[in-house]
Amino acid sequence: MSETTDRRPAAPLRFLAWFCPPKLYEGIEGDLLEEYSHDVRHVGRNKANRQLWWNVMKFFRPGIILRNSFTINLNQTIMIRNYVKIASRNIMKRKLYSFINAFGLSIGIAFCILIYLYILDEKSFDQFHANKDHIYRMEGRHFNTWEPNTTSPFDTHAWLQTALKQALIDDLPEVQYATRFTDNHGILRYGEKVFTEKVHYVDRDFFDMFSFPLVAGNKSSVFKSTSEVVITPLIAEKYFGKEDPVGKTVSLDVNGEKLLTVVGIIQAPPANSSIDFKILVPQENRPGYEHNLSQWGNYNTPTFVQLVPGTDLKTFSRNLDKLVQKYMGDKLVEWRKEIATPIPDGVKLMEFVYTNLKDIHLKKEVGWDKVSDPQYSLILGGIAVLILLIACINYVSLALTTSVSRRTEVGIRKVVGAQKDQLVYQFGLESILLAIISMIIGVGLVLLFLPSFNLFTGKSISLAVKDVLPLLAFSTGITLVVGIIAGSYPAFFLSGFRPALVLKGKFTSRLHAGFTKPLVVLQFGLSAFLIISSVVMYRQMQFVTTKDLGFNKEQVLVIPTQTGWNDEADKVVARYRAALQGESAVISVAGTTTSFARGYSRNGYMINGEQHSAYVYGIDPYYIPTLGIEMVAGRNFDEQIPSDSTAIIVNEALVKDMKWKDPTSEYLNWKQDSLSRGSQVIGVVKDYHFLSLTQKIEPLFLSIDKKAIGNLVNMLVKVKPGSLPGAVDDLRKVWAGISPNMPFDYSFLDEDLAKQYQSYKRWMSIMGLATGFAILISCLGLFGLAGVNAVNRTKEIGIRKVMGAELMNIFLLLNKQYVWLSLIAFALATPVSYYVMQRWLADFQFSIKIGWELIAVSMVAGLFIALATVSYHAIRTAMVNPADTLKHE
Repeated sequence: MSETTDRRPAAPLRFLAWFCPPKLYEGIEGDLLEEYSHDVRHVGRNKANRQLWWNVMKFFRPGIILRNSFTINLNQTIMIRNYVKIASRNIMKRKLYSFINAFGLSIGIAFCILIYLYILDEKSFDQFHANKDHIYRMEGRHFNTWEPNTTSPFDTHAWLQTALKQALIDDLPEVQYATRFTDNHGILRYGEKVFTEKVHYVDRDFFDMFSFPLVAGNKSSVFKSTSEVVITPLIAEKYFGKEDPVGKTVSLDVNGEKLLTVVGIIQAPPANSSIDFKILVPQENRPGYEHNLSQWGNYNTPTFVQLVPGTDLKTFSRNLDKLVQKYMGDKLVEWRKEIATPIPDGVKLMEFVYTNLKDIHLKKEVGWDKVSDPQYSLILGGIAVLILLIACINYVSLALTTSVSRRTEVGIRKVVGAQKDQLVYQFGLESILLAIISMIIGVGLVLLFLPSFNLFTGKSISLAVKDVLPLLAFSTGITLVVGIIAGSYPAFFLSGFRPALVLKGKFTSRLHAGFTKPLVVLQFGLSAFLIISSVVMYRQMQFVTTKDLGFNKEQVLVIPTQTGWNDEADKVVARYRAALQGESAVISVAGTTTSFARGYSRNGYMINGEQHSAYVYGIDPYYIPTLGIEMVAGRNFDEQIPSDSTAIIVNEALVKDMKWKDPTSEYLNWKQDSLSRGSQVIGVVKDYHFLSLTQKIEPLFLSIDKKAIGNLVNMLVKVKPGSLPGAVDDLRKVWAGISPNMPFDYSFLDEDLAKQYQSYKRWMSIMGLATGFAILISCLGLFGLAGVNAVNRTKEIGIRKVMGAELMNIFLLLNKQYVWLSLIAFALATPVSYYVMQRWLADFQFSIKIGWELIAVSMVAGLFIALATVSYHAIRTAMVNPADTLKHE
């Protein structure tokens, strides 16, 4: 083939060159035209034609640039494809290490994603309300006159006066809407369907403030009458089935029966709502509503306000202070006089404060149904980052373990011209590819274990379509970070091999892995911290559930009388006790105003000019023997003794508070009746935990004075051990005989008490989950370090075996350093764990002591896990034939 034919450009390209704009590509370098200089002969022999062709070829410059650019991009694509192909082969070639790496990284990524979802859910509470930026929960901040000498004498709560809502609307121009939000339990009836339900009393403004849409009914006409009710779809289905409930009449019995018309169906609050409800009833139906309207000293209902957009919050706060003085000024003056310890004039005894709706969920210092500690999110986020760091450390360790087997590959590639940066790109791409595989596995693990995670954390997290893109973005970000962090050190380490030494056989297989040892100590130290913390939490929860509370909580059922606060409650208790006398499984029946973990009543009173307070429970004479409460002085109540109707029984804490020497000869004027000495003390009970173990045992007195204390709205039924299943059926049958129109509800006393520690148990479960992840990933790290050590000592072990060393001696020799690393890790983790757990235990007034035995148990468990992990490499190395080892050295 001739030169002309070989180098002649294609006809279409020559044709296009004639139509290029003349001045578009000026300044072209002449040497670029040499490629097509041979075509000059075909234009003509004279100089003018040759010059014409040179000028025409100037316009072909874009084609040359485009072709050269395409060639470069094509080469880069081929190079990247080759990198990916080589990385895939290396991953498949080392299946065990690749699986361990991918598994460890996937667990770390999955845990990070789960914690990310947890934190997102915590931050998402109440964000769906359109007016969220203008809605506030009102709160009362009081100087604690009952405990004025405490470190923090101020108490903030969300329960406020019934009359406050209207005062806010009338007196403060900043308030656009206001609603009260109070709950109670009542009996709801429709036809033959009768159930005990939780009812919430609200005001008309509730529907204008919050973004809970009505799926049936008209928002503008809701609650124009006090005889209306709005229900959620779940309640509608429960009572009406497929019927349309709107316009139907139901009966609600809360301390009295009232007929209500269903005027709407409201969408149920989502899981991330601080406001939860099933049945909404006008506020005016709340028991005691009219009486409480004039009682500015009674705090009985939460209140929400929506402020006018653009409101100055400082002005709003000043106006709230004026409102306090207007309605409570005189009462505050009286309170200030009653406090024995003088309070500076600048200190407010009471003020109204407020919290934005978006911040309610994470304001743990104010009691609410759905409240969380914001520190949990920070701690879990930190644990997630550390677990991911552990996974990265594992990758580094395992990459170093396998690096010796790749020394020849690196040497040959360097000899044939591979640059160090190309090798870095190769190994870095390998890390990123493995991280992508781990991300895919991690996302799969998240989808698989999300229901279990929700069970652990008490959440209801779900992944909707709108959540996919943010989740993928977060996962991809983590993957790239992990791939870069985990692959950077091994990439530079592997690419630094000297080819001359490698190919001449002078490269030693001994790796200096000093970089990995402190990291492994760090990661195992974190695991040790989590192990110790989990053990302490478990022992505390075990202590809480098994501690002697001073009364017998087993085999006791709590049954509400379903009558409300009236005399009928006492009659139901008497009838039920009489009807159960023939039941062999029933030991006793007692009545009480309030059961454990179901609220309380506390009274404050002045004695000799000093402020005192005590919890008070209304009971009957059967209460103390039913629960097995120990009497340390005096006697129990006796209904046959008339004076006992006004007498009281106190606990040891009250005796100590009053500094009595002979308590059964004392009187307690807790009613502050100037015409009476007060209630006679007829007995003293041994201190028992009527509050949770997070609180100290406070002064308490028991009374059977129903006029002063209230009615017996709860029953405690103690049954014989082993008879519960049949006893519950018998109790239900007897109930149907004495209260045929009332639902039979019950709970077990021990379960009610356990609910007090639900948040602590949930946190313990989360810590246990984190500990499991950390231990698993740390074990993978130890596995990698064991591999490094086995490679380093291959020749040494071969020589030792030739010299007659036994298998056990070699096993101990290889594992000795891991014992030391574990001990160092525990030595570092112990003081940190002790400090953190002491802070956690400070929430409990009654807690375990963190002794050496807990640390020892944790340490033994950690050492056992470590040795079990590294034994694989130790046994494998010890079993290798020394002839196979030494012939390569």
